[in-house]
Amino acid sequence: MNKRFVKAKQRKKSWKILFKHVEAHKSLIVWLAILGGISALANGVIPYIMGSFLDAILHFSKTVTLWNITISTWFALLLLWIFVRIAGNVTDWIIDREGKLLERKVQFSYQSESFVHLLFVPLSFHKDEKIGELSDLISKTSWQIAEIAGNVLVDLAPPILSVVVGIVVTLFINPIFTLILVVGVLIYILVLMRLIIPTTHLLEEGHLTWRDAFTDAFQAITNIQSVKHMTAERHEEHKIKQGFFDHTTKIWNRLEIVWSSTNFYQRMIIMGTQVVIFFLAVYYIQQGRLSIGGLVALNGYAAMLFGPFVRLGFHWQTLQNGLVSIRQAEEKIFEIPYEIYHPKNAFSPVKIHGDVEFKDVSFRYDASTTVLRDLTFKVRQGERVAFVGRSGVGKSTIIDLISGYYFPTKGAVLIDGHNTRQFDLIALRRNIAVVPQEPVLFNDSIMMNIRYGKLSATNKEVIEAAKKAHAHGFIEELPKQYNQLVGERGIKLSVGQKQRIAIARAILRDSKILILDEPTSALDAETENLIAESFKELMKGRTTFIAAHRFSTVRDADCIFVLEKGSIIERGKHSDLIKRKKGAYKRLYNYQVGILD
Repeated sequence: MNKRFVKAKQRKKSWKILFKHVEAHKSLIVWLAILGGISALANGVIPYIMGSFLDAILHFSKTVTLWNITISTWFALLLLWIFVRIAGNVTDWIIDREGKLLERKVQFSYQSESFVHLLFVPLSFHKDEKIGELSDLISKTSWQIAEIAGNVLVDLAPPILSVVVGIVVTLFINPIFTLILVVGVLIYILVLMRLIIPTTHLLEEGHLTWRDAFTDAFQAITNIQSVKHMTAERHEEHKIKQGFFDHTTKIWNRLEIVWSSTNFYQRMIIMGTQVVIFFLAVYYIQQGRLSIGGLVALNGYAAMLFGPFVRLGFHWQTLQNGLVSIRQAEEKIFEIPYEIYHPKNAFSPVKIHGDVEFKDVSFRYDASTTVLRDLTFKVRQGERVAFVGRSGVGKSTIIDLISGYYFPTKGAVLIDGHNTRQFDLIALRRNIAVVPQEPVLFNDSIMMNIRYGKLSATNKEVIEAAKKAHAHGFIEELPKQYNQLVGERGIKLSVGQKQRIAIARAILRDSKILILDEPTSALDAETENLIAESFKELMKGRTTFIAAHRFSTVRDADCIFVLEKGSIIERGKHSDLIKRKKGAYKRLYNYQVGILD
């Protein structure tokens, strides 16, 4: 496909995206357009009034009668100039104020729309993407789209309308000068297009290299503990500097040279146009075909006609940066479809019983790797089952299939006899509680972090859940107790304390299906024993799925499934599996407790 056609198509797409995001503010934009028209008319006649004023001074004795009052012409023109200037200044002040309001509205609405969209896309998207990169893209794009809405659309609209007024007025003064001004402007526009439009691909490349450099730097700081453990500060320093200076800076330097050249050419074209006007003006003044006031007016209109296009050149970088970012953000975020929460004819129970069945389930994330192979098992309400095996055998994938984050490539997952594909996902997940390997806490109070399991819960219910999770004791010892802020991702709490908060949250949720995803892998043996009672309380009356490496967590399960290469190779109780001399479970168990065959 022709590269020029592709670029034109991309530019068109970028503009459509821009208008889509500012459409919600069209009433404010219409109001600004009306004000822009008033401003254009007021500012467009100013040079003509000023030129007429100077001519009136040269003919000091001339008078004009207004409402039966005779006054000097120069004084009447001065009063008119004052009135029009005040009207223009007040209108421009309102435009500036409302334009800033539009910028902030566009910026914040874009940010909120972006983050809200990310809430509703499938979990698979979040597992594949880097949140630091997405956050930076959202932040940068929101600023740029606000700049375009405010500084480009709003800031340029009145001056461009003033150009129309200026051209009409100069035609009355002298059509030859109008032609010179229009030719000068056209030459300027052609030079601008010749120099700047080809830089679009450089802008895209610059954005990509800058984003990669930023992501690497963000990742290094996010994983600072690992960097320091491995004494890799100098290695990361080299990567960061190479990303920003060796790659990104080279591209942006080329762009800056182009923009600097554009600035030089625009000044030369404006100067050349003014020189032609001055030389021609001398001749016309000598011939008596142009007054001094007319020359002043023409010079004012020269600045007026070039002004918007000079501004456009100045804002071109902002405009192009914004359009590139808008398209990249759209493709990266908004073009990702929402998760289908409510399929057609969805099954949407208020409560579920907790029967779970896998029928000949196979699953793969992509065409090349099969994660699960022909899994068939049934778990009845209230039973506790565990999945064990080496890392990567599919334990977490089974958990994700139960919650409907993914669906089988082959076969079916049934909850209370209903295929998860036909479940209303909100209803399904509302009936599932999860205690993950690394509990994710918000930088909020302990009360709110527990209440997140059931947002309608009372303080009394939250405290009762904390007691059942054996978390009430340490919470009461904190300076602010339940109002204590836990810090980013719960950094102010120990691993065991965070886990008990997660257990309290799951207890409060009171769901029929419970998932324990490696719940003790990050705990030391003493802490694990301390919260063992919490787990017993949590599992009462619930269909429980345990994915674990530690066999202490799975001993009491009603059935243990041993996974290898995505298949179930053994199943049974701990007491039965441990007796199989050559069994996979016994081998894994012996390896963990330190018994060598």
